[in-house]
Amino acid sequence: MELHQKEISIDSHNHGLLKLKPTQKPYNCGGCKEPEFDLQTCYQCLKCDFHLHKECVPSPYPFYLGLISCDLTFQSDPRGNIIACDACGKHMRGSFYQGFSCGKSRYLHPCCAKLPFKRTDNGGMVLDLKEKTSLVCLICENQGHSKDFKSWAYVPRSSGANYCYHVSCVKGKVETWKTMEKDSNQRQSYGSGGGAGTSGGALVTKPTRRQSGRGEKVLDFLDMAVEIFNIVVSLLFGLPPLPFSLVVTWLKRDK
Repeated sequence: MELHQKEISIDSHNHGLLKLKPTQKPYNCGGCKEPEFDLQTCYQCLKCDFHLHKECVPSPYPFYLGLISCDLTFQSDPRGNIIACDACGKHMRGSFYQGFSCGKSRYLHPCCAKLPFKRTDNGGMVLDLKEKTSLVCLICENQGHSKDFKSWAYVPRSSGANYCYHVSCVKGKVETWKTMEKDSNQRQSYGSGGGAGTSGGALVTKPTRRQSGRGEKVLDFLDMAVEIFNIVVSLLFGLPPLPFSLVVTWLKRDK
């Protein structure tokens, strides 16, 4: 089990010490610049809204990743280069790990580099992280990808299973939901009255179904998005389902 310091300081943030503590809301990591939904512990600034994955703490030491037989070194920024993560296929926007193995360069988001090698889904099936698989992804059904598509996958250990979960699909699903919801031009303010406000990641109440037509379809879409999202969260992070209101707050927030 990897141990983490309770307080750290990093050169890229000048507010002093960052404290390791549970977060109260989803956030964008100040290191890799990726969104995060895991409401467990991360490094946080006490003076501003800066959050940092534990995995994104700069390190001068390489670490060995057995899955790809590679020594990886920490890089703070892609420096304008267009680099895709080997695990999820997304472009690097902030910190990442770099290495070389099997005759090619390797690039990984810090969180992708430290994905658990084994997970158990809601049905008790043990899933192993693999660099390649020919199985069909339950999310994308192996459709709509370019010839350059790359993604690791969680593959059932059982020999009778015929499906997998692409890491790229798991990570990209929430961004797709957010874009579709924004394009609907529905600017409804859920939970705008009575109770807590909605700033700073506060919870909002689940909307009641008194809409018709397009508005009702948007609510149906949100229900479906939240349900699938919680399956994804459970798969990757081993967490219990998140409250409907918290997921909707994150899906509707601006970057």
